[in-house]
Amino acid sequence: MQDKSDMPSPLPNKSYPEERRLASILFADVQGFTALAERLDYETVGDLLKEIWLKLDDIIQVHGGYIDKHIGDAVMAVWGAPYAGENDAERAVAAALDLQNALKDYAETSDQPGAKELQIRVGINTGQVLAGYVGVNNEYTVIGDSVNVANRLEQAAEVGTVLISESTYRLVRGMFQIRRLGPLQFKGKTEPISTYLVEGVLPVEGRMRYHSVGSMETCMVARDAELVTLDNAYQQALKSTTPVPVLITGEAGIGKSRLLMEFTSHLEVDESSFLLLSARALAQTTRVPFYLWKSILYSLFGIRDDDPPEVAQEKFQSGIRMYWGTKTSPISWVEAAHLIGSLTGITWPDSRFLAETDNNPAARLKRAYELTRDLLCRMCTNHRTVLVLDDLQWADSGSLDLLAFLLQPGMFALPLLVLTAARPEFVRQQPRWANVSQMISLTPLPVKAEMVAGAYPDLRSLPNEVLVELITRSDGNPYFLEEMAKGLIKWGIAEGNYTPSEIIERLRTQPPESLRAMLQARLDGLSREARAVALLASVVGRVFWVGAVKAAARPAAGMGTGPLMVMPSSVIDRVIQDSLRQLVRAELAFPRAGTQFSNDQEFIFKHSLLRDVAYSLIPHRYRMQYHLAVAQWMSDRPNPDFKLMAAEHFEQAGVLFEAALQYEQASKVAQTRGFTKEADAMLSRARTLRGKFKENS
Repeated sequence: MQDKSDMPSPLPNKSYPEERRLASILFADVQGFTALAERLDYETVGDLLKEIWLKLDDIIQVHGGYIDKHIGDAVMAVWGAPYAGENDAERAVAAALDLQNALKDYAETSDQPGAKELQIRVGINTGQVLAGYVGVNNEYTVIGDSVNVANRLEQAAEVGTVLISESTYRLVRGMFQIRRLGPLQFKGKTEPISTYLVEGVLPVEGRMRYHSVGSMETCMVARDAELVTLDNAYQQALKSTTPVPVLITGEAGIGKSRLLMEFTSHLEVDESSFLLLSARALAQTTRVPFYLWKSILYSLFGIRDDDPPEVAQEKFQSGIRMYWGTKTSPISWVEAAHLIGSLTGITWPDSRFLAETDNNPAARLKRAYELTRDLLCRMCTNHRTVLVLDDLQWADSGSLDLLAFLLQPGMFALPLLVLTAARPEFVRQQPRWANVSQMISLTPLPVKAEMVAGAYPDLRSLPNEVLVELITRSDGNPYFLEEMAKGLIKWGIAEGNYTPSEIIERLRTQPPESLRAMLQARLDGLSREARAVALLASVVGRVFWVGAVKAAARPAAGMGTGPLMVMPSSVIDRVIQDSLRQLVRAELAFPRAGTQFSNDQEFIFKHSLLRDVAYSLIPHRYRMQYHLAVAQWMSDRPNPDFKLMAAEHFEQAGVLFEAALQYEQASKVAQTRGFTKEADAMLSRARTLRGKFKENS
């Protein structure tokens, strides 16, 4: 017998490293082959199977999946290994729906005997896996409990359905029509698995979404009473003829946005015909007229900021027409589109409806308000509708005025729940909202160790005394607690390399004794390049664009301010792209859903406080040059809303004459939207800056 050591190795070279990865695993099983095999020749069944998998495999690969293996009439596919994307779970679910549609079309059109009896069921789970090579043939695969759960989900799914786990649901909620099912108890699992049925793609989107890679599993705790209050308000709104407003207040990081997200996410899976209209105010758009309403309608109608004017007009008109309905009305959907569009910056130069109020901006504004209310009434007729406005302390005055108008009784019933959130200073500055809204004041959580373990499964293995120390340091603030927990995980405590006393000592000797120190430590954990990109992005604002970061990077590369200075301009684009991916993986910033990497791709810092800390790290002597670069980039954008942001950046850069010009242009934009108060304020600022410019000259 030949000695095996003398035989040539059949194993190919390994092209991917062995590593732990977050992945979404899909199992799909074509049902009906067993019955066919009993009455058809096995060659016929084999030909049918080959033909089907050629079609289905192509769908998986188009959606970016890695085909791990085929097992007869079943397939296992993976997203997140060997390569990760920013929306792996979403692509896996989209692939599952397309697999169903493709097999249905094939069954209806195929001449193969028995094809019409075939259906497919799919199960998807997301979690940590070990990716690497196994077996005598050195096959690349993923292994772990997450794979087993995905397989069990597929086996538990009804024929013709897509069943997903809680972990996958958290990453794709708001993107698909999903219905909550009861928890399932799988053999070998100590706890039941929460399951969700994917029923299709959402026809419209009311929530502006940003992608997260979901590297850390978190659950909201100790807000049950607040969720009950919100549900009661929702039930009240369904029976009301006027909107029911609720205002959630609390300090930064206390969990206002998380509470809104949890409540609306529950509605999205528990309510049929539910419509969510959602927007977030930003510090950088405080003076952009009607920014909140523009965000809502652009998201709802699928309008992009870089759409050509004629494309934006068509999308806006189509969206208004869809919700306006086909019933006879004295008001046409065209009039509604033109007047409401005038608030958001979409105009029709030849519109007779706009021409009627050319010399009376107050009348145009009043008419646009009335039609906006009419549009919401029509939405509420066909959908259970919730309006969510977050960070109201930064809302522009135009959006607040329109909101106040909507809360007044009107001619038609408006059963609308209006959920708003703001920091305490908003109530002090705008007391009228406290008088008309039901108030929910969030205070620090009386967190217990078992609650932390429940909220952060990655920390369940930590001893009680470590969790208690973590709670003490966070002061009951959920955002602080989450950032501290992520810091510990990054340090490697989950791997069991440190004793409880060492972990506690680290918390005490290198603690985030203030929010600034904690967030600065998170930024310092990035690579040198990614940290520099985060700082440059902070110049733009909480929401930033790739092109603006590139613009800021050009002066940075020549000023000796960080890692970009030693890099030729030819590689800066790649460095920025890689750095942004790192920010997303670290859950410090997220890309807006539906955008691809380009100059206009939009990102958002996870929290406004994180952006503020990043900005504070930039030496003052460099800020003016960064602001100037960002201002020049924004002034070149066709979107008129960038004019006001450009004006503010020029002002921060000390370029007063150009700032005055941009304020004047922004004033004209506000005037065309009928908002004379903001227009006058911008014009006044322009005059002030012109005066300062003359003095300095």
